[in-house]
Amino acid sequence: KTELDTRLPWWRDLDPVRQRVIVNMAFNLGVTGLLGFKNTLATVKAERWDKAAAGMLASKWAKQVGKRATRLAQMMKTGSTP
Repeated sequence: KTELDTRLPWWRDLDPVRQRVIVNMAFNLGVTGLLGFKNTLATVKAERWDKAAAGMLASKWAKQVGKRATRLAQMMKTGSTP
């Protein structure tokens, strides 16, 4: 989480569910890998949840992790845990 604080200082301003999505993705991809989601992260920062979820699902990562990506994208979109 310290590296997230340094590289994405705004992530702590998100609600707890969306923070969990960011942490989950950072754990899976590494923070450097997560930072590759430039457009998606920009939409998260702008609180454009539908677009952020769509960006997550359109990625190579989503194809690799399958249902996990679907669950995390839904959490990002709604701000609630399924």
